[in-house]
Order: sequence, then C-alpha cells, then structure tokens
Amino acid sequence: MSSPPILLDRAGSRYCVHGGHLSLEMHIFRHTQREMTVAAAWAACTAAQQRGDRLGLLLAAARLECGLSDRWSAQAGGVDDESPRRQAAVRWSQAAAEWYLKRRTEALLPDRGCPWEDGGAMLHCSDPEGLRYYSLNVDGYAVAARRWQAAAAEGTPAWVLGLRTMGSTLAPVVWAALRPPSGDVAHRCTTLRPQGDPQSRVIRISDRLRRRMQAWAGAFLIVDEGPGLSGSSFAGTVMLLQSLGVSPMRIVLLPSWEVDAAAAARLSSPIAARQWTGWRCYPAEPLTAPDGEPLHGGVWRQRLGHGVTTPVWGTHERLKYLTGGGRTLTKFGGVGPYGVATWERARRLARAGWGPEVVGSAADAAAGWVVYRCLRVRRLAARPGQAWAEWAGNYLAWRRSEYALGGAVPPTPELAEMLPINLGRLRWTMRPPPMVEAVPVALDARLQRCEWGVTRSGWVKFDGADHGDDPFFPGPADIAWDLAGIAVEFGSAPGAAVVAAYCRHSGETAAALAPRLAWHRLAYGAFHAAFCAFAATQVAPDEAFRFWRAGRRYRAAVESAAG
Repeated sequence: MSSPPILLDRAGSRYCVHGGHLSLEMHIFRHTQREMTVAAAWAACTAAQQRGDRLGLLLAAARLECGLSDRWSAQAGGVDDESPRRQAAVRWSQAAAEWYLKRRTEALLPDRGCPWEDGGAMLHCSDPEGLRYYSLNVDGYAVAARRWQAAAAEGTPAWVLGLRTMGSTLAPVVWAALRPPSGDVAHRCTTLRPQGDPQSRVIRISDRLRRRMQAWAGAFLIVDEGPGLSGSSFAGTVMLLQSLGVSPMRIVLLPSWEVDAAAAARLSSPIAARQWTGWRCYPAEPLTAPDGEPLHGGVWRQRLGHGVTTPVWGTHERLKYLTGGGRTLTKFGGVGPYGVATWERARRLARAGWGPEVVGSAADAAAGWVVYRCLRVRRLAARPGQAWAEWAGNYLAWRRSEYALGGAVPPTPELAEMLPINLGRLRWTMRPPPMVEAVPVALDARLQRCEWGVTRSGWVKFDGADHGDDPFFPGPADIAWDLAGIAVEFGSAPGAAVVAAYCRHSGETAAALAPRLAWHRLAYGAFHAAFCAFAATQVAPDEAFRFWRAGRRYRAAVESAAG
C-alpha cells in the first residue's frame, strides 16, 4: 500500500477506504461463548450466596437469566416473551440486585434444588465485556436511575428493559435502585435480545408482550452498556417502542457514557447517528478513578518516553493512571472476579521475573484497579541482541508451560474463519497454509516493541496479564501466535533467534513448530492489518495516519509470509 487511506466524511462519520473497500467490514472482534448446564449456573448462584459474595451472586443470577432467556427465545423462533418461567428467572436477578444494592435478603434464593426441570440443558453464556475490559460501573447505573427518578413526575412507574447480555446484570440493578421500600410504585423489569445485522439490530417480541407494552402507562428505561461502534441495540429498542405508539417523552436511555453530537454522528447505525441527540439519556456514573495523572488515550506515549509513533485506539485502551507521586501505575484490570484474576496473573508474572512488581491488593483489584510499581526502563533497541532473544524465548516457553489450557486441538473455528475473511476483505487471494493442532495457551498477545523494556538488571515485559482473552483475536491459542508476532514486530532474524531459544527452553522441536508458525505468521499479520484498517475509521486523522503506517508494515508481513 503506497498511499495513505482516503478519509471520507459521511454525515460526520469517518470511513477508511483501501482500494475502494470499506474497512468497516474487517473481522477483528471475537464473539465466543462458553457452555454450562442450567444446573451448573444455578449452583454458581447458590455458591455465591453461601459465601456472602453479593457481586458474585448478581453476576451469576444474570448469567442464568440471560442463558435461560436466550434458550427459551430460541425455542420460540427468536421471539422474547414474558412467560411465567421467564419472569421467575428475572425475579432471581432482581433479588440478587436488591441484596447487592441494599443488602435486602428476604427474597434471596431458596435452599433447594434447581427450580427448572431442564437442569441438564446447555446454556450458552458470555462474560460481561464491560466489567472485564471497559471500566463499566454497575453502581453508576443505580445513580443514573435515581437521577431520572428525581426528574420524573412523582410516582411514575418504570418498565426497565435490559438488553442482553449486559442488560441482564444492569436492568435488575436499575429496578432495585428505583424500587421504594414500601413497594407502592409497581416498576417492572424485562430483558430483550437485540438481533440481526450489527448496524441495524431489531427486537422481536411476542404479541402478548407487545399488548402489555402498549397498555403500559409509565416510562420505559432502556438499559445497556455502550453504545458501542453502532448504537443499533439502543436504536432498535427505541424503534420497537415507537412502533407501539409510545411517546418519545416516555422513552429513556441509560447508556454507559455520555454521547455528544460528534460521537453520535460517528455511530454506524444510521438511525442512532441521526437521532441519538434527540433521545432522553441518563448516562451511568463512571467508575471512580484513582488519584493521579491519566495516561490512557495515548498520553502514555510521550509521558513514558515512547514518542507518538505507536497508534492508539482510545476506545479499546484500558484506563491507566500515574499514581503515588509517579511511583506507581494504576491500570483497569476488570471488576470483581475479573479484576482479581488479572491481579493474580500479574503477580504470577512478576514473581517469575517477567513483569513489573504488583503492589496493589486483591481489594484494589476487585474494585477494578491493578497497581504496579514503576520501573526505570529504557526502550528496547531497534535491533535487540541475542541475549534479549534468549530471554524472550524463555519467557514464551514459560508462558506455554504455565498457561496451557488442555490438550492439542486445531485453532478455534472463529480464529480459523478470521484469516480467510480478512485476507479476502483486504483483497488478497493467497491460500492459507494448512492448520495444525496444538495446545491452546493464555497468550501474551501484545508483542509490539513498546511492550518491552530494558532495566538495569535485564528486561521486562509489560501488559502480559489480560490480553490473552480480550475482545479481539486470537483469544486462547497456540503459542505459535506469540512466536509469529515476534517475527512480524521485530523482523525475521530476531524472530528466528527467539524461536530457537523457545525450542531450547520448551523442548519443542523446530520441525514440529514450523508448520504451525507458517499459518500463524499469516494469521497474525492479517489480523493486525485488518485491525489497523478498522481502527483508522474510528479515530482522528492524525491517529488514523499512524494506523495506516502500522497497517502498511503488517500488510508487508502478510505478503512476505505468503511467499
């Protein structure tokens, strides 16, 4: 690619065009789900209740309700209803939310078996991305709900509509925040599943639920995280309510952030882009930030001595702050159990000598923040030597040993699909090499030069705790992804030296690794080329140029890997 992308302004939105092909179609996000039985999901609820874990119960009850509602909706042809069993599932979430917010325990789960007959049925469950990656503040939705309540006419009932998946957690919290101790205002709570094209989601409901909504005289509060890139889940729900004759004054949105006119114009849903600023919104209160200097949004590049060459897509960058008078760096690592898991991985990396020291506590991590001690480091040389290659190969061998996830399997279907899709959308016609089975690993997945530092005693690897299972590819995968990444990021000679060191420390042979590396070099380059193309559509022009420049390097890596 010899010239920068063409930036077009369409109703305020930026699109990045490569050879006339819109990069909005790039395949960079993973949408994986894990399976669990109804009985197992119920057991997670009762276990959280027994150990007094209020947030754990809220999340477990929401996962159960979401999985059951999706299952029953699928059985009904994709239509949501308010059947008695659906209402019973929502009531568990409401009880958990009341305990979480108000410590009211009278409506908690009974000490008996799973109340649904199909306890052995399989549910498809997603973890809440907002709590894991995007600093979502569950309590902030209670604050937003009470702000709406204070502004509404006294005694106005609200029908809270949570948009699954995250809405299964947030809607019961909003309902519980609104519910008076006397219970004399009859608020309602329902969850709905947006469906269809990501740019134009729709909500499908039964005739019975449609009649009940038409008869409702109060307000409708639409609750979800986001809006994300499109805003179409909120838009589809607004369109549903308007089709039922609901006045716009009775429709209220509770999103996770305040969307101004410029941000609204960038939403890829045409309806959301045109109408968002006319909708009534009460954004959730953000997570309380630590005392310190913000470093996210790319600020860290100059503040920590990296220049401004590394491209940053701020929407998907973890919040981070320079704290403790410059002695510590505090980074968002997830809320509740997700934050604690990140903290534990970070401590494990530090104890093994790979990552920076962790000085914050598990309580800090549960509140969302992992605290690291700042180090005096220099940037890695443009051509790192053999000693670094030995250290990096040893690190990746350790990672494969410590974070292996079961037996050898092929790349996940989603990852296998990513490669040919992005090759096609980037206008390449090469045929990918065969895929080979390997042990999946919780990868580092952040191999760029800025993620390595030189210390007085050797080297340090930053940001290795939480990108192995983030919203982007590859997810848990063959360690060959990280090894291929070294070759793409540093060049073929350093890459070969790291692979040789990895083989010495891991016991794997170069012959066994070679066919896996062939596939993963192509996959790594294609993913990052697609990521850069997509990210360039979402950022300011100067940042878009940085992504174009990085994307050119990844495209060259793909062409080299294809031979």
